[in-house]
Amino acid sequence: MNKWFRNSLNSTRFRLLMLVIGIVVLIPVGVVVANSVKNAKSSGSLSVNQDITKAELVSQEDFSLGIEQDEDAPLKILDARVKTISGDQYQTLTSEATLLQEVVSVPEVAFQNVSDKVIVGVTLIINDKEAKTNRGLYIREQSIAPGDKFTIYPENFVRVEDNPAKNPKFWLSVKDKSQVVVRVVVNFKDGSLWANKNYGVQ
Repeated sequence: MNKWFRNSLNSTRFRLLMLVIGIVVLIPVGVVVANSVKNAKSSGSLSVNQDITKAELVSQEDFSLGIEQDEDAPLKILDARVKTISGDQYQTLTSEATLLQEVVSVPEVAFQNVSDKVIVGVTLIINDKEAKTNRGLYIREQSIAPGDKFTIYPENFVRVEDNPAKNPKFWLSVKDKSQVVVRVVVNFKDGSLWANKNYGVQ
């Protein structure tokens, strides 16, 4: 080893140069690893948060809601149903009075991506045709691949609690459950969006 090289190794400037080179080399590796972890998390989470506290209630019946979707819907609603309780049960659970004889929960809705695109966002719209009111839930940061199925649960509509059924937001204020329908708006990974042709019609 010549004298110049030995002196260079001992110099502060040389050590700093080697440090910079090392950082430059390692940064791309770190980016690749970070992206791999991010992709693994998103591809492994095909539905909304499932780490939820299940609602505790005694349902009188499960009732299937109407579904509004065009034939070319990329995200098919396979099933949409609510739980029903009496007005007295509602008051016991929520400590809030109601004039309704029957109260229905927000729905549990099952979907399937039947398109050839990855879906990253879903807006579920609950429409009370009689009252002409809408309630929505937007689910973002998803990675729903073609063919994948996933479910939105009633518990996803409220914040985590000991019993989500105690939260008034777990319930719908509707007089006639047969007049309640659901539909979706879909956001794709490529930036495009899909909605029913009559999306704006109540």
